Amino acid sequence: MDYTDLAWTYPAVYTLNLLKVPVPHADSCFKNGQQAWIEKALWKNGPWYWSFYQKVDLYRLFGQPGPDEPGVTTKKPWQLYYKPRTSYLELRKYSEGEFFDLPSLWHLVGSAKTMGATITNPEVVKSFITKRQAPGGGFVEGLDSLARTTEDNAHLMATCEAVMTLAALGVPMPNKEKCIAWLRACQTSSGGFRWSPSATAHSNQPDVWYTWAAIRALKTLGSKSADEKACLRWINSLQNPDGGFGDRPGWKSRLYSTYYAVHSAQLLAGNARRGITQKQMTDETTATIPEGKYRIFQAEHKSPPGDSSMVDAAAEMGFNLLAVKITEKQIDTLEGMSQMVKQARAYAKRKGYSLEIVDFPENYSHRLQWPSGQRADHVSNLLIPPNLSTSELSAYNAAYQAGKIGLPWTDFKEQVIKPMLKLNTLFYPELDYTMTNAYQVYDDGLDGQAGYNAIPGAHFGNSDWMRHFPYKERWIGQLPIVADADAHGDINQWRKYLDEFRNVYIAEDYHYANYIDAAQNGRLVCVIRYESGEIRYYGAPAAVAYLKKHRSEWQWW
Repeated sequence: MDYTDLAWTYPAVYTLNLLKVPVPHADSCFKNGQQAWIEKALWKNGPWYWSFYQKVDLYRLFGQPGPDEPGVTTKKPWQLYYKPRTSYLELRKYSEGEFFDLPSLWHLVGSAKTMGATITNPEVVKSFITKRQAPGGGFVEGLDSLARTTEDNAHLMATCEAVMTLAALGVPMPNKEKCIAWLRACQTSSGGFRWSPSATAHSNQPDVWYTWAAIRALKTLGSKSADEKACLRWINSLQNPDGGFGDRPGWKSRLYSTYYAVHSAQLLAGNARRGITQKQMTDETTATIPEGKYRIFQAEHKSPPGDSSMVDAAAEMGFNLLAVKITEKQIDTLEGMSQMVKQARAYAKRKGYSLEIVDFPENYSHRLQWPSGQRADHVSNLLIPPNLSTSELSAYNAAYQAGKIGLPWTDFKEQVIKPMLKLNTLFYPELDYTMTNAYQVYDDGLDGQAGYNAIPGAHFGNSDWMRHFPYKERWIGQLPIVADADAHGDINQWRKYLDEFRNVYIAEDYHYANYIDAAQNGRLVCVIRYESGEIRYYGAPAAVAYLKKHRSEWQWW
């Protein structure tokens, strides 16, 4: 990445401080790194509370007073109130004292404490948190007003946020020993922590974020993990030859996983440098894509619909695969294809275009309940494969109908996502709502399991969603990052976005099956090109390197 803002400055500065390393060019670092991208670009929706917490703590790290924002001043008395979140929007409401779940509450209270501010109604916070403690001692995230406090819904991140919030207010932890026991039970035999002691979800695996949260919470409660030595060994197993740390063993290094690992080492060993062991590491040969085996093609998700003129325009623009945005009612349930796409495919074939066209319905009727309990829409984005067999069409129709019920996530992924994935497609939400939720629903889709198996990385409007929602970078190289045009007009009206970002794939042929194969095997890159000439690549390193080397073969501008 060739950009920076608060989301990247904060973990870097915090980590350097832990390692007792001076921040290079500290003045300009603070000046240019104290604002989140959503603040700079004046976006309405985004991770506002998480960003505010980072901003306040960055000021502390640099020994600066503040920050002063509209409605926010140092030592301001805060009166907090809870308002359930009812949509995918996270708005900048912290200045009013509004919170909507445990993460937003912790980021608000933690920021107030750092700023020296007073919470005038701690009883409201205490009541909100204690209602969300499960019988076993853990806590549920509680995005809905009637949180389901069962063991199945207890989550390590929610528990950490509850612990940290109550401690910041000086409120005793209810059922403290149970909470400690629950947190300790999240540690696995490897030494790392997962998000639940008992959940069977594929996502429930040791991760550096969960481990960092557990160590902080246990320390705050005056306790420690059941096996600190194993935990420290596991953290050290995350270090890569480049010096950074990954989220899981073998994963690429990134700033956040390195920050979590170094802070965890500091908490466990009392000294970050001492906690990071000296080790012999060989820089394994970087994976490469063989020359001469593949060609380079271009695709777009939810491209504009249209008649033969749309097909001509798409061919002229250099596309090889279009997943056309249509309404779900346009799909012929007896054929599994809309008449518009059927005609467009026939026209492209007559013209001899190297262009495959498929349907991409935006299933507005689909609803689900996230693990937190929040009801969500815009949750079913998928390409419909062409030429479905009778049995495949039956499976598609059944899954489509199931998606309209409003199933809980555990049922939705089994009854909707799993059968759709068997058809050979990419399935992702438009928005994933929260960082905790994203970790669960995308990690459920790793290793070919039933969960979302792609990440939306570019979208019309604010094109770069990897920068807008920084946690999405975690899955680069693990799941395909896709560009989604989400067309709201014809191909001429939407050309700006079709020329701004595309899915560039490296495959033996341009057809649908080759595209999916490229996506699932690290040969798909989301490429964003700005009017300034800046180009951003989101994909597996080998694929990005291959595209940069062969740029003259695919550059569309």
